[in-house]
Amino acid sequence: MIIIGNDWIDYKLKSKTSPAIGSREYNLKNIYDIYKGNICLDLGSLVGSISLYHRSLQIIEAGGLVVQSTQVNSKEIWKNLNDKIVFNNINDGILLIEKLLNNKKLSSDLYDDIYKKFHKSENLIEKSLDKIFSHN
Repeated sequence: MIIIGNDWIDYKLKSKTSPAIGSREYNLKNIYDIYKGNICLDLGSLVGSISLYHRSLQIIEAGGLVVQSTQVNSKEIWKNLNDKIVFNNINDGILLIEKLLNNKKLSSDLYDDIYKKFHKSENLIEKSLDKIFSHN
């Protein structure tokens, strides 16, 4: 398990720091490589309580399986996937992650369902952000 974020040290968890978007250390390819093919726990944005924001979009675009804490618009955004990838509390989150880790077919099916839901998206926000913040 890889924990990324600047606040996890407060909980005595070993974590990697999360570079700020636009900083020299920020490398979208490295972030996508971490997300791709993995179950990615998303506890929500620091700036609001919405389901789709830069991190959740990065996870989806990178080919990761997003597992997310309940947000104000979870049911609206995830629709039939809501009960399968959204959790309400720490115990439900742990049970969901264990279920996905122990059932590769379920994980694969959920990934496919998320891909089908978003692959035709006209709003490729991450690509736009990448162009804005690219240092290359």
